[in-house]
Amino acid sequence: MSQSMNEQVSDAEIAALRERLEALASRVMNGDTTLKIELGIADAELEAMYAVAHNQYMNKRYQEAQAAFSLLLLFDPLEYKYLLGFAACLQMMGQHEAASVTYFTAAAAGPNEPAPYLHMAESLLKMNDTEGAMAALQKVAALVGDNAEYGSYRRQAEAMLENLGQ
Repeated sequence: MSQSMNEQVSDAEIAALRERLEALASRVMNGDTTLKIELGIADAELEAMYAVAHNQYMNKRYQEAQAAFSLLLLFDPLEYKYLLGFAACLQMMGQHEAASVTYFTAAAAGPNEPAPYLHMAESLLKMNDTEGAMAALQKVAALVGDNAEYGSYRRQAEAMLENLGQ
């Protein structure tokens, strides 16, 4: 398909390209591949992009960080830390409904991680969903158990539950 700009692209070529793109989209949507794999993007390149996104977030440049995390998710849509970063940006920008949904997706991508549930609870409380927040906080406690590594999550969840009267 290396044609000059003055040449017309045939209907057959357009149909073939559309078919290839639809097949790629189907494989991505079915979880059979990612754009990272299809485009041959190295882990080191994504790590560099993640460092930029994380730095923007830490410097309270949430819109820029959200755009960077969004790009990372385009390449690898189920990467836990990309989902968590994207959700955190949404939360900091006051988009609590979108943040809580994205935290839920992050929880699925990192099933043993308490952070998404804790932050989901924060967003749910901002939306006055006390019942949902309590369920998320109880999930934090269940995931953490006696694991000392996650003690701060447990303490935060317990304090939040106490404030909710639980």
